[in-house]
Amino acid sequence: MHIGVDLDNTLVDATTAYLGIYNRLSGHAKTAADLNDYHLWRVFGWTPDQYREIYARHGHTIHAQSEPMPGAVTVMQAWYEQHQISIITARPAFHEVTRAWLDTHQVPHHALIFTEDKYAHCASHAVDVLIEDGPHYAEEFARHNRPIVLLDHPYNRRVTGGSIYRACDWREVAHHIEVLGSHAPR
Repeated sequence: MHIGVDLDNTLVDATTAYLGIYNRLSGHAKTAADLNDYHLWRVFGWTPDQYREIYARHGHTIHAQSEPMPGAVTVMQAWYEQHQISIITARPAFHEVTRAWLDTHQVPHHALIFTEDKYAHCASHAVDVLIEDGPHYAEEFARHNRPIVLLDHPYNRRVTGGSIYRACDWREVAHHIEVLGSHAPR
C-alpha cells in the first residue's frame, strides 16, 4: 500500500509543545482536552494575524521540541519495508526543522510532501490511505469515499463518514491499515 501520514498531532505530538508556549504567551492554562477547535488561534482568543505572528516566532521551537506520538515510529518502522510511506504535511514553513526532526527520531519514509491540498496530492500520487487529524481533510476524503484513518482529538470528534476509520492511538492506526491492506488489490 501507499500510506500517507500527516505530521502534527498525527505522527508528532505537537499539542504538548504548542500548549507549553501558547499558554505562557497567553496567560492561559489550557490542556489538550480544551482544544476543541482545529484552529488554535480561536481557542486562545487571537486573531488570525496574531496567530501567524506567534507561529512565525515560535514555530521552529515547537516543531523541534515536539515528540513522536506514542508508538508511531515503531509502527512506521514495521511498515517501511512492505509499504510506500509518504509524509504529507500542510506546514507552511519550517521545512528544514521538519527534515531534521524526522532524521533525529529515525522516522522511515520514502517521500516528504509539503502541501495544503492533501486530497489532490493523494489522488494524483496513488496514495491508498491517509493518516490524519484534520477534520476538514477527513470530510474531504469522506466526500470522495477515499479511506482516511483519523487520529482522535477533541476537535475532530464530530466528523463521521463511511470511509473514515477513527483511531485513538497508533496501535489502532496499525490495525486499520492491516484491515485496509487485506482488502487492497494485489
